[in-house]
Amino acid sequence: MTATPEGLGSGGSALWSAIDDEHELDAAQLVQLEEACRAKDRLDVLDGLLRQSVESPLLKDANATANLMKQLLAALRLPDPQTGKRPQYRGARGAQKPSTPGGKVSSLDRARAAKSG
Repeated sequence: MTATPEGLGSGGSALWSAIDDEHELDAAQLVQLEEACRAKDRLDVLDGLLRQSVESPLLKDANATANLMKQLLAALRLPDPQTGKRPQYRGARGAQKPSTPGGKVSSLDRARAAKSG
């Protein structure tokens, strides 16, 4: 169990404890968890403000913060409590190599060639 980071509110501290008590996290995961806990605390504040006025422009900020927290928690790749399996790792998306080693043609290249005639 890792010490709860300073400055977290009650929601962030509860999230930290719930995950840290159940899982052995590496350094990168601890950073992600801390940021998710900070996002949880921001959401708690935004929720209080939104309860005063649903028409608030803060709704966009709350949705963005909730999405960030969801992404950070998913990036932890915590095992499923029932099966113990971790979610599939999906590497970063980005530019792909123009061709495969050894001159092999990929199925995508074949489809492009067939489409262009």
